[in-house]
Amino acid sequence: MRYIFLLVVNLTIITAVAQIHKIETPESGMQNTIAFDGKELRIDQSAFLSQHDIVYRSPATEGYNGFPIGNGDLGAMSWTPADRIHFQINKTNTWDDAPDGMFSPWEDRNNPEKSEMFTSLRSCGQLMIEPGLPAFDWMYLEDFEGRLSLADAEASWKAEGPLGKIECRSFVAGGDIPVMVVHYEDELSEAVERRVKLARWGSRVFEHWYQFFRRDFHLGNEGTEVGNEGDEIWIIQPTRSLKFAMAAKLVGQNITAQKFNNREAGYVMNPGNNCSFDVFISVVTSEEADDPLAKARENVRAAAEASAGKMYAEHKERWADFWAKSFIDIPDDYIENLWYMNLYQVGSSARGDYPPHFINSIWSWNRDVRPWNHYYQWNQQIYTWPLHTSGHPELMMPYAKWKREGLEKAIKTAKLAHGVDGAFYSDVSDRHGNQGVGEGASEVSNSFGSSGLMAMDLWRHYQYTLDDEYLKEYGYPVMREVVRLYTNILQKEDDGMYHIPKALPFESPKDRLSKNTTNDLASIRNLFPAFVEASKKLKQDKQLRLKAQEMVANLAPFVLTTIPKEAKPWGPVNVGDTIIAYGTRLRTGEPGEPWVTRPYWLPNAPIEMPCSFHPINAQLSPVFPANLITLDDKGTPLFNACRNMALSFDPLPNNGHSLIPISYARLGMSEFLPDLLERWVDEFQLFSQGHFCYFKRDFIDYVEKGMHDELYSSAEHTIRGLTNNVRVMFNDPEEKIGLLRQPFAHMALEPGSVLEAAINEMLLQSHGGKIRVFPAVPEDWTSRFKLHARGGFEVISERAGGEVKYIVVKSLKGQNCRVVNPWDDGQEVRVRQVGSTKNLFKKTEVNELTFKTEAGKTYIIDRVNKPVSSFELQVISGIKNMDAKIKGRARIGIPRQF
Repeated sequence: MRYIFLLVVNLTIITAVAQIHKIETPESGMQNTIAFDGKELRIDQSAFLSQHDIVYRSPATEGYNGFPIGNGDLGAMSWTPADRIHFQINKTNTWDDAPDGMFSPWEDRNNPEKSEMFTSLRSCGQLMIEPGLPAFDWMYLEDFEGRLSLADAEASWKAEGPLGKIECRSFVAGGDIPVMVVHYEDELSEAVERRVKLARWGSRVFEHWYQFFRRDFHLGNEGTEVGNEGDEIWIIQPTRSLKFAMAAKLVGQNITAQKFNNREAGYVMNPGNNCSFDVFISVVTSEEADDPLAKARENVRAAAEASAGKMYAEHKERWADFWAKSFIDIPDDYIENLWYMNLYQVGSSARGDYPPHFINSIWSWNRDVRPWNHYYQWNQQIYTWPLHTSGHPELMMPYAKWKREGLEKAIKTAKLAHGVDGAFYSDVSDRHGNQGVGEGASEVSNSFGSSGLMAMDLWRHYQYTLDDEYLKEYGYPVMREVVRLYTNILQKEDDGMYHIPKALPFESPKDRLSKNTTNDLASIRNLFPAFVEASKKLKQDKQLRLKAQEMVANLAPFVLTTIPKEAKPWGPVNVGDTIIAYGTRLRTGEPGEPWVTRPYWLPNAPIEMPCSFHPINAQLSPVFPANLITLDDKGTPLFNACRNMALSFDPLPNNGHSLIPISYARLGMSEFLPDLLERWVDEFQLFSQGHFCYFKRDFIDYVEKGMHDELYSSAEHTIRGLTNNVRVMFNDPEEKIGLLRQPFAHMALEPGSVLEAAINEMLLQSHGGKIRVFPAVPEDWTSRFKLHARGGFEVISERAGGEVKYIVVKSLKGQNCRVVNPWDDGQEVRVRQVGSTKNLFKKTEVNELTFKTEAGKTYIIDRVNKPVSSFELQVISGIKNMDAKIKGRARIGIPRQF
């Protein structure tokens, strides 16, 4: 529900119409207007973001539809059952660690004593505000609004009915006083007690709930201590490796706290018709303070002294700075909404000591339940992919620190698992860098791709930030040891070339063991030159640098094959067309026969069903994230092979951690992207606040294994039914039961981040040393953006009627800049610094604009015959969203249901 107004337009008319539906200025008008005022985009940021608020016109009664709020480290999932406002409080570092050492993520099926004993991230506890009447029960409501405001990262609720009125709002402050703040007030129909409870009800983790579980009900609940003094309450929870304290202070009622039981403490308000108070909550671990309880109590006292109002003002200012870093405006309001929502939730959860877990991040709602409990590298890295282009490299740092801190153990693992020097990062690991390469984990033990992918992630951060201290402390040490690993894995053969002798594509079973795996070759071609550049810059490791240069110069080529005759390709490609394989598969013949090889393209042809398994991601890795195939390569055999590969399969996979959407954008396949994005949302955006799950809506999971009933869809979390054939551990004879599936509903970071990254790549690309604007947008898209490019550049551009109006580049580091000329019709182009008329561009035969920059200076690229001064200025704004949004089977928000 956006409106964009000219400075001379009657705003009353615009507003009246925009309340009904999204308004776009007519195409003819858009072609003659811009929002760039000569220095910056003119945006009413708060108003623009308000159109993307998440609005509930009916209460969210289940936690998985709650509102996420957080300061990047401390967070809460918040929702409104019939009789209370419920906050599940979580943190990025409340760990319960297993004994140190390598482990197998799968071995507990044969060693059941290991189940529930892996390293896990524990919830902090629950805060419950109980008004004493069922004021959120839809039976007794006349009006209701729940709102997650993105501009100021605040959740609020208003309920009104015959039982009375309730208003509540909450945010999580960062800065010097990291606390959650809750303001509550009501006016009820009768004088009743209100209760506020702080509790910790832990639970089993159920890390493999879809296969087996153990009936040890005490797990997760041991050792809880509850205390109170004056108007403060607290809970202390020990784990195997640390302890954490959660403290709360209630201000405004002048009452004394009390202990309710061994896991709950709180406040009981005297009966009355009116009530108003503030609650401040802090969580501190023993890894952050010697006395975590004392520090937590210090935090809530400082917040109370500062006041909720002052805390909110500072909080709002921090989020205004956050949103000022980037901006997109595309024709599809719903998908644009999800772009902002994904960036919001990562910004709210990725500032702690450890990266947000790809399952539930800090938005777990059901005690300690966290299916897929470990850090899985393929899934975990994906949240970082859009961050740099979206202007927030700082959100990458918990990931980079985690990988750097695990380097020594990765070096030990390379020796133990493969007998070589270097660093081996498994597909599965824990927070301390212990690698999942134990017995029964061959599918991860023989995959080197995670090491290469992760090192490329760390290099990408440097490409955007040019932060030399980061490179020296974090990026380079890891890159060096992964390069060392690969130099010891590669083998020189009679052809004079270096080959990967034996490896697996990403997370693949051992029957896909291959030679010259595509993802490894792509990693080497990306990483080795990056290491050489960094090594020269830091003047280190000359001998390894020379070895890497020689090896990459003589590296085996990617394996190409053709679409087999039995295949049924999804897109406009044909049997016999060349595609990129994921390597040359190693297969054994009869007993005693030697190994034989054949180029391998996918496990199951013909292709009649969507397929998302990791070989496809391996095959597309030269496009992304290795950045080896760019639009500069268009028409080359390798470009065509990758494009044919991308078109061979239905781009909507069974799992939402696929490279296909980003690869479509990287390859300029704009004609396919609008439909793909809509289908992506329809299948993977399952939760009302805009969260995604990695399982698609219609995915039938493990049916062929007889592990679930055939009607079970692993992502259809809101259906209350049974997950059948779940094995009960330690039972003899073996027992299988049906578990309730609803309690295991969980969000996942991957599909939302893939969507955000794909949109970024449609609007701006900067790999290959040059900037391209709108490289993959549909011809009819009217769009604009403020995004970031490699080399330390901030880029602004607008487009309408199939025509780019201008490009603005702000240089943050003073690097030389190369921009692909978007006007290929011979129009005269100029480059000038803001405030100057001097043309910095000297015409060349190449369709690129190359110019020197100064740090902190802004440069305008436009056409001489249609300069930015010829357009009429407009301001970008928006109308506050007031209801749920629907797209296909997906929705953002909850409509009125009473």
